Amino acid sequence: MTKIVLWADKFDETAEFYRLLLNAEFKHASDGFVSIVGEHNEVLLHAVPAQWASDISVPPALRDESPLKPCFEVESIARAREAVSGTNGLILGADREQTHGNMTYCDGNDPEGNVIQVYTTA
Repeated sequence: MTKIVLWADKFDETAEFYRLLLNAEFKHASDGFVSIVGEHNEVLLHAVPAQWASDISVPPALRDESPLKPCFEVESIARAREAVSGTNGLILGADREQTHGNMTYCDGNDPEGNVIQVYTTA
């Protein structure tokens, strides 16, 4: 299971993105924290305190210089792409999917601009 801790300026929007992406449920929610739990993944999301929050553009500027890229197992890349289509995050188009061995994967980003990857295994 993939488990990651993230801090979000756009807390509610980012929580909803990961809930949709991972076909997950909100668990252990409190003011400024939520655990988003799916079959294969868990995102522990904290709200960035207001005094440290930054202005995230729409669409967000990609944080593509980060040395980290969270990878999430999904049942279907197409379903994940469709699930987040109404958000300010995205999974790149099917033409950007790649296969290596028994894994097919595709990059995208969350509403904060964090670069992520989703994958399926055959």
